[in-house]
This record gives sequence, C-alpha cells and structure tokens, in this order.
Amino acid sequence: MMSANPPAKHHYIPRFQLAQWAVANGKLWRFLQPRPGKIVSKLVAPAEIGYEKDLYITAGLPPDRAQQFEQHFMSRLDDQAAEAHQLILAGKLRTLTRKQRSAWSRFIMSQWFRTPQGLGYFKQAMAHILAAPDESIHARYREIRKEGYPERFEELVAMMNPDFADQASLDVLRKMIDDPKNGLRLNNMPCLVIETKESHEFLISDAALQQGSAGIFADQGFMTLPIAPRKLFVAATNADVVRSIKGLPSRDLIARHNRAVVRHASIFVGATDLSQDAFITANFGADEQQTLVKGLADKYRGAAGAGASH
Repeated sequence: MMSANPPAKHHYIPRFQLAQWAVANGKLWRFLQPRPGKIVSKLVAPAEIGYEKDLYITAGLPPDRAQQFEQHFMSRLDDQAAEAHQLILAGKLRTLTRKQRSAWSRFIMSQWFRTPQGLGYFKQAMAHILAAPDESIHARYREIRKEGYPERFEELVAMMNPDFADQASLDVLRKMIDDPKNGLRLNNMPCLVIETKESHEFLISDAALQQGSAGIFADQGFMTLPIAPRKLFVAATNADVVRSIKGLPSRDLIARHNRAVVRHASIFVGATDLSQDAFITANFGADEQQTLVKGLADKYRGAAGAGASH
C-alpha cells in the first residue's frame, strides 16, 4: 500500500553513503556550480544533497501510485544496500551472505542509471527505441487501422497514452537494475576495500561510480566506488586488475579517483572539509563521463536519425 505522504526527495546518491562524509556536526561540504566558472560551497546535512525532487515519479499515474518506483523499488534497494555497506565498512566484506552481496551488486548496478543525467539518457534511449520504425508492427497496424485512426502505430500509442514512453522506461529500468545475469557477474568479481591514511581524502560526487574505459565487464574491466572518505570499494573482472589498483601508492590512487569524480561531476561534489576547495573549483565538471547509459542514448539517437533520413 502506498504512503499517504510519499517522500518527494528522491536520492540518487543515498544518505547512508553521504553520511560518511558528514563529520562536521552531522554535515558535509557541498560544492555546486550554479554557472560555469562559479563554485559555491555550503555545509549541509546528507538529506540536503544528492537528491532531486520527484526524480523517479511515474508520469501519468494518479498521485497514490506515481511514487511507486521510489517507494517500492529504490527505497528498498537502498535499505538493503545500507546493511551491506555497514558490514563492508566494518571489514566484513568476505562474510557477506549471498543475499547481502546481491543487494550490494544491485546497488552498484543502480549507479549506472539513477542520477538525473543517467535517467535522462535512459529515457531518451527508450523514447528512440519506441519511436523506431518496425515494419512488421506497421504492416499489421495498416491492416487493422480503422477510419480516423492515426497513420502510424507510434502516433496511436502517443494519442492513447502520452506518458507511455516514460512509464515503459521505468519498467525496463527496474529490470536492468535487478538483472540477475549482471548481478551474478558482479557477485563473482574479485573485490576489496582499500583504506588510506593520506592527508587528502576521497571525494564523492554525482559521478561517484567510476569504471574502466571499456566498462566494468570487459576483459580488464573494473569499477571503484567511494564508501567513506578513506575507503574505496574496488571490483574487477580478474584478480590481477584488483591487485594492480591496490598496488598504487595511496596518494596516486586518491588523486586519480578525485580527478575523475570531480571532472565528471555535473551536479555536486561532497567533501568533509575545504582542504580541496581549489582543486574542486579548478576541475568541477570539466569532462563529460562516457557511461553505459549515455552510449545507449547516443546509439539509438543515431539510429533514429538514420531512419528519418531514408
């Protein structure tokens, strides 16, 4: 049953993760870029960062059902991941049950899609897929089309339910985040937590999850995720890659991680203090991150453009 007052703040970086950086009376430093070249910072609670109002709302549904993706899927996903996160922080990665490891893998998979930018790219891809010409469907529609109906099948769908593409996107997204095949692959990947003692700490941003240039599941694929200011979760397709990352000098690892999460940030950067203020100001959002979901959007946008040109 849906809550009478469902939460409007939908966190794409969950509070349990952000809370690790909130060491200043329960707050962390939030860096935003309201316009190019302008960086502002403020101490905020974890609840005031890493969210967007009604991000996962399902368009076209009545209010009592519109928040179902957040309430029945994302909130539960994060609750289960929070339990695994606490165990991993406590050094109990090797003792996670299969259920807990799967919850953590599901959380990692959600990072591919759940940010405002990632969700936007995913919905773009779905819209292009649904609008792509499929001759078998069009041929059948032409056979049964009644007088007064639109000429094309996708026009009929849009007329009957203007929010169909948006609703379908969230249905497919749920399946992709909860994909058992990729979940099992992540469960079985060699992984570890690297803890550092350098003066500089790991930063967090809306681009917290970083991966190898060929993706997570490539031959030399890997991913990193900051789980605390001095702890980095690392997983890779083979143990040699994990060992090579672990073998990096701590200072180099922190520098590489922070450069990536800050330069790929599009919304915010989080830190425990202002010691890296100059670095964040100089690098915030300098590079566009090439992600799986952006690749999907580009692929189907190109296919739609090619189809329209014929």
